[in-house]
Amino acid sequence: MARKRRGVMSEELKYELAKDLGFYDTVQKEGWGGIRAKDAGNMVKRALQIAEKTLAEQARAQTRGAPTTSMSTVGAGRAAAAIASPASTAFGMTRPTSAQPAAAQQLGRYRP
Repeated sequence: MARKRRGVMSEELKYELAKDLGFYDTVQKEGWGGIRAKDAGNMVKRALQIAEKTLAEQARAQTRGAPTTSMSTVGAGRAAAAIASPASTAFGMTRPTSAQPAAAQQLGRYRP
């Protein structure tokens, strides 16, 4: 029995990104299968940019001792959490969390 794969991005975030990137009409007419691979890649790239920006803002707020700001983009928190996951760390996409630096340093992927 095949498992259903659960997406990282919420439907709201995907639709918002499609509107921002200009292919929302295609999604409305043909569904997600109707978009070009380049558009899908750009959508993921933009989600990563939003997530990285959110993480940077949270880190800045924590260093100042201020409470973290809420995100205006729906689902950006899920994208940020996906970026900080161990799998993405293994591929060098983010810095490891406090529990992961030793293993990441051994693999040569930790950049302080």
